[in-house]
Amino acid sequence: MSGFGVKTETLNEFAGHLDRLEDALRKSADIVGGCVADPGIFGIFGGQIYGAGASMHCGKARDHLNKYSENVQEFSDRVREAAKKYDANEQESEKLITEAGKGIDEVKVK
Repeated sequence: MSGFGVKTETLNEFAGHLDRLEDALRKSADIVGGCVADPGIFGIFGGQIYGAGASMHCGKARDHLNKYSENVQEFSDRVREAAKKYDANEQESEKLITEAGKGIDEVKVK
């Protein structure tokens, strides 16, 4: 016996939290990616350069948030898979122990 237990409900709750985080990251990526810098803010002559640079950085931020979102979703999937495997292993172990114990009451010590 390993001396610890796993509550798969808690793992699944955590995976749900990760799903909500992933959704928030995707929404943030969409918002940031939709930013377009107004060249007029920076002036007529240099504004287009600054505006293009700001838009480029918003695009990079969007890409990073999307990648982070993908990683969070992958982790969430792995947490769920671990919970399923633990449950399956737990059920199999219980079955084996039960099978091993069958007939024990018929054993008599002389």
